[in-house]
Amino acid sequence: MAKKAQVMVTTSFNLGDRVRIKDLAGQVGRIEELRGPLGPGGASVYRVKVRKKPRASYIELLGNQLEFLPVTNQGAAAQPRRTAPKASRAKKGG
Repeated sequence: MAKKAQVMVTTSFNLGDRVRIKDLAGQVGRIEELRGPLGPGGASVYRVKVRKKPRASYIELLGNQLEFLPVTNQGAAAQPRRTAPKASRAKKGG
């Protein structure tokens, strides 16, 4: 009998990518280190920095336990800010 070919869909992450941890509800982290194919069957392992109070912690996860979070520009408003022009001040004294 012929062996079945195992097709593995892998998502590669890069350093600094923001990811969501699938098994932990609402937990977001950042890829800090690419550990390499250390997982079962050569699966990629990533070191993820998770921010917790009072300090951050690190956990190592497989690529299939992570979900990529796209970068959003949260600092920019949907509409540009309108500011009133500043009144010019006359110099005091003569």
